[in-house]
Amino acid sequence: MKPNPTLLIIASEPSGERQAAALMHELNAQYPNLKWVGVGGPLMQAQGLKTLFPQTDLAVMGIVEVLCAIPRIRQRLQQIFALAQAAKPNVVITIDGQEFSQQVAKKLKPLDIAHVQYVAPKVWAWRQGRVHKLKHLYTHLLCNLPFEAAWFSAAGLPTTYVGHPMVAQLGSLKWPTQTALQLALLPGSRGTELARHWPLMLATYRRLKSLIPPLTGLLTLPDEAAVARCRALAPWDDAEGLEVVVGEGRFAALTQCRAALAKSGTNNLELAFLNLPAVVCYRMNPISFALVRRLVKVKYVSLPNLLLNPPAPLGATPLPQQGLVFPEFIQAAAKPQNLARALYPLLTQAKPHRAQQQRLATVRGLMQTPKPAAHNAAGVVVALLKAAQRA
Repeated sequence: MKPNPTLLIIASEPSGERQAAALMHELNAQYPNLKWVGVGGPLMQAQGLKTLFPQTDLAVMGIVEVLCAIPRIRQRLQQIFALAQAAKPNVVITIDGQEFSQQVAKKLKPLDIAHVQYVAPKVWAWRQGRVHKLKHLYTHLLCNLPFEAAWFSAAGLPTTYVGHPMVAQLGSLKWPTQTALQLALLPGSRGTELARHWPLMLATYRRLKSLIPPLTGLLTLPDEAAVARCRALAPWDDAEGLEVVVGEGRFAALTQCRAALAKSGTNNLELAFLNLPAVVCYRMNPISFALVRRLVKVKYVSLPNLLLNPPAPLGATPLPQQGLVFPEFIQAAAKPQNLARALYPLLTQAKPHRAQQQRLATVRGLMQTPKPAAHNAAGVVVALLKAAQRA
């Protein structure tokens, strides 16, 4: 391979930047003279990226905001195209940010550059037919969930399961032999999530505490702004035994808990790696729910449940179902009495608690890889680099 290959890398959202920076670090270790161009935040810039424009230019949420940002997004796409023409990268890597990544892939398609998408779009969950467009946009897909490799490969898109960064992040934490009689409460991070889940979770906690007086609660939130938001939505008294923890410190605190009540999301995988039994709930706008229910093709919303009951590839026979890891209560079923009824045995009885931990061990086993995700992802990129330079 030539001594100074060029890679164009784009992380359009902060959520993908940590994975992008880890991949860059791994590739830099193997090839110290790599040239990085593209778009990213401070973690990626620390690995040698000179960003074309601020990553925040691409971080847009909300229908009105997206519509207003269309002219700017088009301009940024044109800038990326001009950069690719000038820099002549050997490989393009887009990280997460599914919609923008696809726009980049369409824009750069005429340049005929190998394109890696890191973090698979969740088309297996809904609008599955989109996979036929993706296989013409990407050269290779790197996925974080083990069942995705078979699902996308069966549709004709070369895909590699590289592992999940959470394996390395949480795999080294030690679990205590004894846990406190404490219920973790994970209502989410965004304002709408907190509004729909925190009052529900507080009511559930109070119901359980009336049945189990020694019970205490652990509210985990991303920052102090979220704490203030929860206090405004549904305040609690100091005498109710609720502890609040924010940021990365939540992981060590969660290992001390007996069980958790969590909204559906990435935190469900965190709980699996922390070996913490849980019940999952989710509420959304009723109109949105009615639409989503018609489109979604998977039976469960919690990732640990999906890992044990993966969606079958398009046109294939449905795969055998292995049962739930986390009980799920969605929309109207997410009521304090239902949630408390499901949590009570996890808090008070050894057998159901131990049974769920055994299923969590199965989930963790499915996600293990011999090497960290960044190392595995780098291997795929290096192979494409070598192929591009031989061509």
